[in-house]
Amino acid sequence: MAKRKSRHLRKEFQVILPLALIIAGVFMISKFSFTEEPVYTKQERPLEHTEKNILWRGEPQITTASMYILGDALVQIECIDQARQEDGSYLWDGEMDGIANPAASYDLAFYNQETILGGDHLGITVFPHFNCPQSFGDYMVSKGFNLVSTANNHSLDKGEEAIVNSDTFWKGHPEVVTSGLNVSEEQRHEIAVHEVNGITYAFTAWTYGMNGYETEPGHEYMVNCYRDHEQELMNWVREADQKADIVIVSMHWGVEYTADPDNEQLSLAQQLADAGADIIIGNHPHNIQPVQWLNDGKTLCYYAMGNAINSQDVLEDTSWEEVNTGMASSLVIEKTVQPNGTVEIAIKDVKIDLIFTAYEGTFENIHSVFYKDIEEGLFPDKDAFYQKMIDDVVHRYDSSFQIGL
Repeated sequence: MAKRKSRHLRKEFQVILPLALIIAGVFMISKFSFTEEPVYTKQERPLEHTEKNILWRGEPQITTASMYILGDALVQIECIDQARQEDGSYLWDGEMDGIANPAASYDLAFYNQETILGGDHLGITVFPHFNCPQSFGDYMVSKGFNLVSTANNHSLDKGEEAIVNSDTFWKGHPEVVTSGLNVSEEQRHEIAVHEVNGITYAFTAWTYGMNGYETEPGHEYMVNCYRDHEQELMNWVREADQKADIVIVSMHWGVEYTADPDNEQLSLAQQLADAGADIIIGNHPHNIQPVQWLNDGKTLCYYAMGNAINSQDVLEDTSWEEVNTGMASSLVIEKTVQPNGTVEIAIKDVKIDLIFTAYEGTFENIHSVFYKDIEEGLFPDKDAFYQKMIDDVVHRYDSSFQIGL
Protein backbone atom coordinates (compact mmCIF):
# COMPACT_ATOMS: atom_id res chain seq x y z
CA MET A 1 0.00 0.00 0.00
CA ALA A 2 2.72 2.31 0.92
CA LYS A 3 4.48 1.62 -2.37
CA ARG A 4 1.32 2.08 -4.39
CA LYS A 5 0.62 5.32 -2.58
CA SER A 6 4.12 6.44 -3.18
CA ARG A 7 3.91 5.54 -6.86
CA HIS A 8 0.57 7.29 -7.10
CA LEU A 9 1.99 10.44 -5.53
CA ARG A 10 4.89 10.43 -7.97
CA LYS A 11 2.46 10.13 -10.85
CA GLU A 12 0.50 13.15 -9.65
CA PHE A 13 3.71 15.06 -9.19
CA GLN A 14 4.72 14.31 -12.74
CA VAL A 15 1.50 15.92 -13.97
CA ILE A 16 1.31 18.84 -11.53
CA LEU A 17 4.93 20.03 -11.76
CA PRO A 18 4.92 20.84 -15.50
CA LEU A 19 1.54 22.50 -15.08
CA ALA A 20 2.88 24.60 -12.24
CA LEU A 21 5.90 25.58 -14.25
CA ILE A 22 3.70 26.60 -17.18
CA ILE A 23 1.49 28.71 -14.93
CA ALA A 24 4.54 30.31 -13.31
CA GLY A 25 6.05 31.01 -16.70
CA VAL A 26 2.88 32.66 -17.94
CA PHE A 27 2.80 34.75 -14.78
CA MET A 28 6.41 35.81 -15.21
CA ILE A 29 5.95 36.63 -18.90
CA SER A 30 2.86 38.62 -18.05
CA LYS A 31 4.66 40.49 -15.31
CA PHE A 32 7.63 41.50 -17.39
CA SER A 33 5.81 42.07 -20.68
CA PHE A 34 3.10 44.37 -19.42
CA THR A 35 4.76 46.54 -16.80
CA GLU A 36 4.03 50.25 -17.04
CA GLU A 37 7.66 51.13 -17.91
CA PRO A 38 8.97 49.03 -20.79
CA VAL A 39 12.68 49.32 -21.49
CA TYR A 40 13.89 49.95 -25.04
CA THR A 41 17.33 48.90 -26.12
CA LYS A 42 19.40 50.30 -28.98
CA GLN A 43 18.71 47.10 -30.95
CA GLU A 44 14.97 47.60 -30.63
CA ARG A 45 15.17 51.28 -31.55
CA PRO A 46 18.53 52.10 -33.12
CA LEU A 47 19.62 55.74 -32.88
CA GLU A 48 22.44 57.67 -34.54
CA HIS A 49 23.84 59.27 -31.38
CA THR A 50 23.68 58.04 -27.80
CA GLU A 51 22.22 61.36 -26.69
CA LYS A 52 19.17 60.61 -28.81
CA ASN A 53 17.92 57.86 -26.44
CA ILE A 54 14.52 59.11 -25.30
CA LEU A 55 12.26 57.92 -22.50
CA TRP A 56 9.51 55.63 -23.70
CA ARG A 57 6.77 57.94 -22.48
CA GLY A 58 6.80 59.88 -25.74
CA GLU A 59 8.06 63.20 -24.41
CA PRO A 60 10.53 65.06 -26.70
CA GLN A 61 13.91 65.97 -25.28
CA ILE A 62 14.73 69.67 -25.79
CA THR A 63 18.14 71.26 -25.30
CA THR A 64 19.34 74.76 -26.13
CA ALA A 65 22.58 76.66 -26.63
CA SER A 66 22.91 80.44 -26.78
CA MET A 67 25.29 82.31 -29.09
CA TYR A 68 26.77 85.83 -29.19
CA ILE A 69 28.28 87.26 -32.38
CA LEU A 70 30.59 90.19 -33.12
CA GLY A 71 32.42 91.19 -36.30
CA ASP A 72 35.95 92.30 -37.19
CA ALA A 73 38.49 92.92 -34.46
CA LEU A 74 40.53 95.39 -36.51
CA VAL A 75 43.21 96.29 -33.97
CA GLN A 76 45.04 99.24 -35.50
CA ILE A 77 47.93 101.42 -34.34
CA GLU A 78 45.84 103.82 -32.24
CA CYS A 79 44.17 100.90 -30.46
CA ILE A 80 47.55 99.29 -29.74
CA ASP A 81 49.15 102.51 -28.52
CA GLN A 82 46.25 103.17 -26.17
CA ALA A 83 46.38 99.64 -24.70
CA ARG A 84 50.17 99.59 -24.23
CA GLN A 85 51.30 100.00 -20.61
CA GLU A 86 54.58 101.42 -19.30
CA ASP A 87 55.95 97.92 -18.66
CA GLY A 88 55.26 96.87 -22.26
CA SER A 89 52.13 94.85 -21.47
CA TYR A 90 48.71 95.64 -22.90
CA LEU A 91 45.41 96.40 -21.21
CA TRP A 92 42.37 96.03 -23.45
CA ASP A 93 39.55 96.45 -20.95
CA GLY A 94 38.90 100.13 -21.61
CA GLU A 95 38.59 99.59 -25.35
CA MET A 96 36.62 96.35 -25.43
CA ASP A 97 34.70 95.73 -22.20
CA GLY A 98 31.60 97.57 -23.47
CA ILE A 99 30.95 94.93 -26.14
CA ALA A 100 33.03 91.99 -24.86
CA ASN A 101 31.54 91.62 -21.38
CA PRO A 102 28.23 90.14 -22.63
CA ALA A 103 30.06 87.12 -24.10
CA ALA A 104 30.30 85.44 -20.70
CA SER A 105 26.52 84.98 -20.61
CA TYR A 106 26.45 82.81 -23.75
CA ASP A 107 27.43 79.23 -24.51
CA LEU A 108 29.14 80.21 -27.77
CA ALA A 109 30.71 83.58 -28.56
CA PHE A 110 32.17 84.42 -31.98
CA TYR A 111 34.40 87.13 -33.43
CA ASN A 112 36.78 87.53 -36.38
CA GLN A 113 40.45 88.05 -35.49
CA GLU A 114 41.17 90.39 -38.39
CA THR A 115 44.76 91.16 -37.36
CA ILE A 116 46.77 87.96 -37.01
CA LEU A 117 48.22 86.95 -33.64
CA GLY A 118 51.48 86.03 -35.31
CA GLY A 119 53.79 86.22 -32.31
CA ASP A 120 54.98 89.39 -30.58
CA HIS A 121 58.62 88.48 -31.26
CA LEU A 122 57.99 89.12 -34.97
CA GLY A 123 57.26 92.72 -34.10
CA ILE A 124 53.92 94.41 -33.48
CA THR A 125 53.04 95.97 -36.83
CA VAL A 126 50.08 97.75 -38.35
CA PHE A 127 48.58 98.48 -41.75
CA PRO A 128 49.29 97.30 -44.36
CA HIS A 129 50.94 94.30 -42.64
CA PHE A 130 49.26 93.63 -39.32
CA ASN A 131 50.60 91.68 -36.37
CA CYS A 132 48.48 92.07 -33.26
CA PRO A 133 49.72 91.55 -29.67
CA GLN A 134 48.75 88.06 -28.60
CA SER A 135 47.48 89.52 -25.34
CA PHE A 136 44.44 90.71 -27.30
CA GLY A 137 43.52 87.09 -27.96
CA ASP A 138 44.08 86.26 -24.28
CA TYR A 139 41.76 89.11 -23.35
CA MET A 140 39.00 87.95 -25.70
CA VAL A 141 39.25 84.38 -24.41
CA SER A 142 39.08 85.64 -20.82
CA LYS A 143 35.80 87.35 -21.68
CA GLY A 144 34.25 84.13 -22.97
CA PHE A 145 34.88 84.16 -26.72
CA ASN A 146 35.32 80.55 -27.79
CA LEU A 147 34.62 80.58 -31.54
CA VAL A 148 37.14 82.52 -33.62
CA SER A 149 37.63 83.03 -37.34
CA THR A 150 41.27 83.42 -38.42
CA ALA A 151 40.67 83.49 -42.20
CA ASN A 152 40.80 86.98 -43.70
CA ASN A 153 42.67 89.11 -46.20
CA HIS A 154 45.42 89.80 -43.62
CA SER A 155 46.17 86.12 -42.95
CA LEU A 156 49.54 86.30 -44.73
CA ASP A 157 50.57 89.77 -43.55
CA LYS A 158 53.55 88.36 -41.62
CA GLY A 159 54.16 85.27 -43.71
CA GLU A 160 53.83 81.58 -42.97
CA GLU A 161 55.80 81.77 -39.72
CA ALA A 162 53.06 83.94 -38.25
CA ILE A 163 50.46 81.34 -39.25
CA VAL A 164 52.41 78.66 -37.38
CA ASN A 165 52.73 80.97 -34.36
CA SER A 166 49.03 81.78 -34.49
CA ASP A 167 48.22 78.07 -34.56
CA THR A 168 50.44 77.49 -31.53
CA PHE A 169 48.79 80.37 -29.67
CA TRP A 170 45.27 79.11 -30.25
CA LYS A 171 46.18 75.53 -29.41
CA GLY A 172 47.24 76.94 -26.06
CA HIS A 173 43.55 77.75 -25.56
CA PRO A 174 41.87 74.35 -26.01
CA GLU A 175 38.58 75.85 -24.88
CA VAL A 176 38.46 77.86 -28.11
CA VAL A 177 37.43 76.52 -31.52
CA THR A 178 39.15 78.30 -34.43
CA SER A 179 39.16 77.88 -38.18
CA GLY A 180 40.80 79.53 -41.16
CA LEU A 181 44.54 78.90 -40.81
CA ASN A 182 46.19 75.48 -40.95
CA VAL A 183 49.62 73.98 -40.44
CA SER A 184 48.90 70.75 -42.33
CA GLU A 185 46.79 69.36 -45.13
CA GLU A 186 45.04 67.14 -42.59
CA GLN A 187 44.03 70.13 -40.48
CA ARG A 188 42.53 71.90 -43.50
CA HIS A 189 40.28 68.98 -44.40
CA GLU A 190 39.40 67.85 -40.89
CA ILE A 191 35.75 68.10 -39.91
CA ALA A 192 35.91 68.42 -36.16
CA VAL A 193 32.58 68.02 -34.40
CA HIS A 194 32.23 69.84 -31.09
CA GLU A 195 29.46 69.76 -28.52
CA VAL A 196 27.72 72.27 -26.28
CA ASN A 197 24.75 71.34 -24.09
CA GLY A 198 24.23 68.13 -26.05
CA ILE A 199 24.16 70.01 -29.37
CA THR A 200 26.89 69.13 -31.85
CA TYR A 201 28.35 71.72 -34.19
CA ALA A 202 31.01 72.07 -36.86
CA PHE A 203 32.73 75.36 -37.70
CA THR A 204 34.72 76.55 -40.69
CA ALA A 205 36.07 79.94 -41.84
CA TRP A 206 37.15 81.05 -45.34
CA THR A 207 38.41 84.19 -47.06
CA TYR A 208 38.23 85.51 -50.62
CA GLY A 209 41.99 86.15 -50.70
CA MET A 210 45.04 87.48 -48.88
CA ASN A 211 45.71 90.93 -50.40
CA GLY A 212 47.56 89.45 -53.33
CA TYR A 213 49.88 87.30 -51.25
CA GLU A 214 50.10 83.54 -51.72
CA THR A 215 51.52 80.69 -49.72
CA GLU A 216 54.62 78.88 -50.87
CA PRO A 217 54.04 76.13 -53.46
CA GLY A 218 52.70 73.05 -51.74
CA HIS A 219 51.50 75.07 -48.74
CA GLU A 220 48.16 76.14 -50.19
CA TYR A 221 46.47 74.41 -47.26
CA MET A 222 47.68 77.10 -44.84
CA VAL A 223 44.84 79.57 -45.56
CA ASN A 224 41.24 78.63 -46.30
CA CYS A 225 40.83 80.67 -49.49
CA TYR A 226 37.54 79.89 -51.22
CA ARG A 227 38.18 81.39 -54.65
CA ASP A 228 38.96 78.53 -57.03
CA HIS A 229 38.07 76.23 -54.12
CA GLU A 230 34.32 76.81 -53.90
CA GLN A 231 33.47 73.13 -54.37
CA GLU A 232 35.92 72.13 -51.65
CA LEU A 233 34.10 74.51 -49.31
CA MET A 234 30.67 73.21 -50.32
CA ASN A 235 31.76 69.60 -49.96
CA TRP A 236 33.09 70.35 -46.47
CA VAL A 237 29.73 71.85 -45.51
CA ARG A 238 27.77 68.93 -46.96
CA GLU A 239 29.82 66.39 -45.05
CA ALA A 240 29.70 68.45 -41.86
CA ASP A 241 25.92 68.64 -42.18
CA GLN A 242 25.79 64.85 -42.02
CA LYS A 243 27.89 64.76 -38.87
CA ALA A 244 26.73 67.71 -36.76
CA ASP A 245 23.47 69.27 -35.66
CA ILE A 246 24.62 72.77 -36.59
CA VAL A 247 27.07 73.95 -39.26
CA ILE A 248 28.53 77.45 -38.73
CA VAL A 249 30.41 79.12 -41.60
CA SER A 250 32.42 82.34 -41.35
CA MET A 251 32.93 84.08 -44.70
CA HIS A 252 35.38 86.93 -45.34
CA TRP A 253 33.84 88.37 -48.49
CA GLY A 254 32.24 91.37 -50.16
CA VAL A 255 33.32 94.88 -51.11
CA GLU A 256 34.78 97.17 -48.48
CA TYR A 257 32.75 100.18 -47.33
CA THR A 258 29.49 99.04 -48.90
CA ALA A 259 26.17 98.25 -47.27
CA ASP A 260 25.02 96.03 -50.13
CA PRO A 261 26.03 92.38 -50.57
CA ASP A 262 27.54 91.83 -54.00
CA ASN A 263 26.59 89.07 -56.43
CA GLU A 264 29.32 86.77 -55.16
CA GLN A 265 28.06 87.05 -51.58
CA LEU A 266 24.46 86.41 -52.61
CA SER A 267 25.42 83.42 -54.74
CA LEU A 268 27.74 81.83 -52.20
CA ALA A 269 25.26 82.37 -49.37
CA GLN A 270 22.59 80.46 -51.28
CA GLN A 271 25.03 77.69 -52.19
CA LEU A 272 26.13 77.38 -48.56
CA ALA A 273 22.52 77.24 -47.41
CA ASP A 274 21.72 74.55 -49.98
CA ALA A 275 24.78 72.56 -48.88
CA GLY A 276 23.60 72.53 -45.26
CA ALA A 277 25.03 75.62 -43.53
CA ASP A 278 22.81 76.76 -40.65
CA ILE A 279 24.52 80.01 -39.67
CA ILE A 280 26.59 82.14 -42.06
CA ILE A 281 28.60 84.99 -40.53
CA GLY A 282 30.01 87.49 -43.01
CA ASN A 283 32.81 90.00 -42.45
CA HIS A 284 35.27 92.24 -44.34
CA PRO A 285 33.26 95.23 -45.71
CA HIS A 286 33.85 97.28 -42.48
CA ASN A 287 30.24 98.38 -42.88
CA ILE A 288 27.23 96.47 -41.66
CA GLN A 289 25.08 94.68 -44.25
CA PRO A 290 21.60 93.10 -44.12
CA VAL A 291 20.59 89.97 -42.24
CA GLN A 292 18.47 87.40 -44.04
CA TRP A 293 16.79 84.04 -43.63
CA LEU A 294 17.49 81.65 -46.51
CA ASN A 295 15.66 78.48 -47.55
CA ASP A 296 12.44 79.25 -45.71
CA GLY A 297 14.07 80.06 -42.41
CA LYS A 298 16.50 77.16 -42.26
CA THR A 299 19.67 79.22 -42.70
CA LEU A 300 20.51 82.51 -41.01
CA CYS A 301 22.89 84.77 -42.95
CA TYR A 302 24.63 87.88 -41.64
CA TYR A 303 26.17 89.37 -44.79
CA ALA A 304 28.53 91.61 -42.81
CA MET A 305 28.82 92.30 -39.08
CA GLY A 306 30.98 95.42 -39.48
CA ASN A 307 33.79 96.43 -37.13
CA ALA A 308 33.93 95.38 -33.50
CA ILE A 309 36.88 97.70 -32.85
CA ASN A 310 38.85 99.93 -35.22
CA SER A 311 40.56 103.27 -35.73
CA GLN A 312 40.11 103.55 -39.47
CA ASP A 313 40.54 106.69 -41.49
CA VAL A 314 37.39 107.72 -43.32
CA LEU A 315 37.58 107.16 -47.07
CA GLU A 316 35.52 108.76 -49.82
CA ASP A 317 33.28 105.74 -50.22
CA THR A 318 31.96 105.81 -46.68
CA SER A 319 31.41 107.97 -43.60
CA TRP A 320 32.87 107.92 -40.10
CA GLU A 321 29.45 106.92 -38.75
CA GLU A 322 29.28 103.87 -41.02
CA VAL A 323 32.87 102.72 -40.45
CA ASN A 324 32.48 102.94 -36.69
CA THR A 325 29.09 101.20 -36.62
CA GLY A 326 29.16 97.47 -36.13
CA MET A 327 26.61 94.81 -35.38
CA ALA A 328 26.16 92.49 -32.42
CA SER A 329 23.72 89.60 -32.42
CA SER A 330 22.49 86.82 -30.21
CA LEU A 331 20.47 83.71 -30.94
CA VAL A 332 19.36 80.41 -29.46
CA ILE A 333 19.97 77.03 -31.07
CA GLU A 334 17.20 74.62 -30.07
CA LYS A 335 17.52 70.88 -30.54
CA THR A 336 14.43 68.69 -30.19
CA VAL A 337 14.79 64.91 -30.23
CA GLN A 338 11.50 63.13 -30.79
CA PRO A 339 10.74 59.74 -29.21
CA ASN A 340 11.35 58.00 -32.54
CA GLY A 341 14.87 59.42 -32.64
CA THR A 342 14.34 62.12 -35.26
CA VAL A 343 16.15 65.39 -34.57
CA GLU A 344 14.78 68.87 -35.23
CA ILE A 345 17.08 71.90 -35.14
CA ALA A 346 15.76 75.45 -34.92
CA ILE A 347 17.48 78.82 -34.70
CA LYS A 348 15.32 81.02 -32.50
CA ASP A 349 15.21 84.32 -30.64
CA VAL A 350 17.51 86.12 -33.07
CA LYS A 351 18.28 89.57 -31.70
CA ILE A 352 20.33 92.29 -33.34
CA ASP A 353 21.78 95.51 -32.01
CA LEU A 354 24.30 98.07 -33.17
CA ILE A 355 27.64 98.90 -31.56
CA PHE A 356 29.92 101.89 -32.06
CA THR A 357 33.64 102.51 -31.81
CA ALA A 358 33.66 105.87 -30.06
CA TYR A 359 36.62 108.16 -29.48
CA GLU A 360 37.49 111.73 -28.62
CA GLY A 361 39.50 114.10 -30.78
CA THR A 362 41.86 112.23 -33.09
CA PHE A 363 41.44 108.62 -31.90
CA GLU A 364 41.75 109.39 -28.19
CA ASN A 365 39.99 107.25 -25.60
CA ILE A 366 38.93 104.63 -28.15
CA HIS A 367 36.20 102.35 -26.80
CA SER A 368 33.52 100.16 -28.37
CA VAL A 369 30.06 100.32 -26.83
CA PHE A 370 26.45 99.63 -27.68
CA TYR A 371 24.69 102.64 -29.18
CA LYS A 372 22.65 103.11 -26.03
CA ASP A 373 25.88 103.57 -24.07
CA ILE A 374 27.49 106.25 -26.26
CA GLU A 375 28.37 109.18 -24.02
CA GLU A 376 26.62 112.48 -24.47
CA GLY A 377 28.30 114.70 -27.02
CA LEU A 378 30.38 112.04 -28.80
CA PHE A 379 27.74 111.38 -31.46
CA PRO A 380 24.98 114.02 -31.33
CA ASP A 381 22.80 112.43 -34.03
CA LYS A 382 23.24 108.86 -32.82
CA ASP A 383 19.51 108.09 -32.40
CA ALA A 384 18.59 109.15 -35.93
CA PHE A 385 21.56 107.35 -37.47
CA TYR A 386 20.85 104.21 -35.41
CA GLN A 387 17.31 104.01 -36.72
CA LYS A 388 18.45 104.69 -40.28
CA MET A 389 20.92 101.77 -40.10
CA ILE A 390 18.22 99.47 -38.72
CA ASP A 391 15.64 100.43 -41.33
CA ASP A 392 17.86 100.78 -44.38
CA VAL A 393 20.45 98.07 -43.73
CA VAL A 394 19.66 95.49 -41.05
CA HIS A 395 16.00 95.15 -42.03
CA ARG A 396 16.45 95.64 -45.77
CA TYR A 397 15.68 92.02 -46.66
CA ASP A 398 13.68 91.03 -43.58
CA SER A 399 12.10 93.38 -41.05
CA SER A 400 11.13 90.61 -38.63
CA PHE A 401 14.41 90.51 -36.72
CA GLN A 402 14.10 91.72 -33.14
CA ILE A 403 16.19 94.78 -32.33
CA GLY A 404 18.00 95.10 -29.00
CA LEU A 405 20.04 92.57 -27.04
